[in-house]
Amino acid sequence: MQGVTPCRPRALGHRTASATWRSRRPGRPVHKAARGNNPLRTARAVASPPDDQTRTTNNCGVAVGSLADVETVIVGAGMAGLATAAELARRDRGSVAVLEAGPDRGRTHVQSAYSPAEALRLWLRPDTDPDFRRPYRTAGGVYRDLAGLRRRVGGRSLYWGGVLLPIERWALSEEWPDAVITELTETWDSGPSLYQRVVDDVVGWGAEPPGAPGLTIGRLAFDRTPHATRAEPDGGWSAFSPLAWWDGDGDGDSKVRRVPILAGHEVLGVRVERGRAAGVVVLTEDGERRDLRANRVVLAAGTVVNSRLAIQALAASDAGTPRELPGLVDKISQGFTVALTDVERLPDAVRAAAHEGHVYHRTGTASTRSNQFVRFTEGVNGTVNMDSWTMGEQRRGPHGGVRCDGGGAWPWPTTVHARLEAADEAVRTTQQHLLGELWAEMARLLGAPADPLQFSPQHGSPDLADRLTKVRAPRPLTYSFPLGSEQHEAGTLALGEVLDENHQFTAVPGLYACGPSVMPRTGAANPSMTTLALGKRLGAILAG
Repeated sequence: MQGVTPCRPRALGHRTASATWRSRRPGRPVHKAARGNNPLRTARAVASPPDDQTRTTNNCGVAVGSLADVETVIVGAGMAGLATAAELARRDRGSVAVLEAGPDRGRTHVQSAYSPAEALRLWLRPDTDPDFRRPYRTAGGVYRDLAGLRRRVGGRSLYWGGVLLPIERWALSEEWPDAVITELTETWDSGPSLYQRVVDDVVGWGAEPPGAPGLTIGRLAFDRTPHATRAEPDGGWSAFSPLAWWDGDGDGDSKVRRVPILAGHEVLGVRVERGRAAGVVVLTEDGERRDLRANRVVLAAGTVVNSRLAIQALAASDAGTPRELPGLVDKISQGFTVALTDVERLPDAVRAAAHEGHVYHRTGTASTRSNQFVRFTEGVNGTVNMDSWTMGEQRRGPHGGVRCDGGGAWPWPTTVHARLEAADEAVRTTQQHLLGELWAEMARLLGAPADPLQFSPQHGSPDLADRLTKVRAPRPLTYSFPLGSEQHEAGTLALGEVLDENHQFTAVPGLYACGPSVMPRTGAANPSMTTLALGKRLGAILAG
């Protein structure tokens, strides 16, 4: 929702006030609203945080008009851009500034800033979020509804549910540069791997260390899913954001805090002079267009915006460059929800899992290309709710891409197109088998018949929000996410293809990119852990 599936908000639940905070850990966004009180029925906008809310980001008294030449300018103050800026700042190498098109509303995660119902509405009804934007057109009924940007300082890092899984080895074994694989998984900068550094960061921030006991359901074994989340004093929870390093105390870092984050500064395009990136053209919140010169520009504005800025820059360097970047992918995701009424027949471990509300998973293989998750929660009238979902890999190719039209003033009109190919349809079939296998195993434990799960032949439930909030029933209800709805879009600026292994554009020196857009293959995992790792890597590269 980066479950927003990124958001992966926790279930609304029907817990008592004495429930432990662990019952509030984020899981799959399948939520149960009380009968007659569905929070999605009202499409009013969720109020913004109060104006006096503490701001933990700042521009250090700086505006674009007063900035002298900057060594490195980073476009986008989301997870990727902030992780890159923080690592660069820690190494004290050159001046850096981060530009963000949206406002600064502080670093509070939505699950702590809002009530559960409001946070749920922000995710499933993004038109109620004042910071939601979709700066592109779509073709073929994809990348609509939940798809779009959370345009504010912090971006989706203030919405995601904290699932912390690395890209699987079977997905890293192809297409990724060897040096990047080694640094992600084995050793980096003469020490632990980048993935381990990310784990150390989030555990130091307050997340539970990985390795908690798993869950066995009949013949199926699930691991406990690591989450970069912690309880907050207000009773809510939050997921890790690099914005924590800009805090004035606690999690803050004095070197990182010196990096200015300029909110309300939209980058319209990258200046290219003599074939090299030379800065950016910025639209300020006052509507003024300004130039900011820089020796290096890092695109960290999300995959679609990164693609548009890259297309413009590539065309400025070579007018004959195609106005399109292929390789756009999202995750393939399906699931089911059900209410288990014969609770006394459930294994003790499952009843305990329902009380705690943790998420468990089975890691996918090269053949399934999908991870499977399950979560049990306590329902109404003594029932136990079971939610299981799969998240799988869509393979890159010409069937998905970002295209720009025209060639006049920036920003160029942008269109997204995508579809599932035959290999992706095979993943859908495999996911349905995994879900059906789990349902049959659970029914066997309950001594009940297991009718086969019924899935729509069309991928992407048009009534997705209703299905995810429907009161669970004893018969399983299935659903699937339309492409773009997982908001894990990636792949258009792949390392080793558009970029070299140091994240620099091969056709435009001085121009770099980070975030999911640079991933040559995404595997089944949520991309956030890899985004944080690659941001750290790029920051070190830029520091030299």
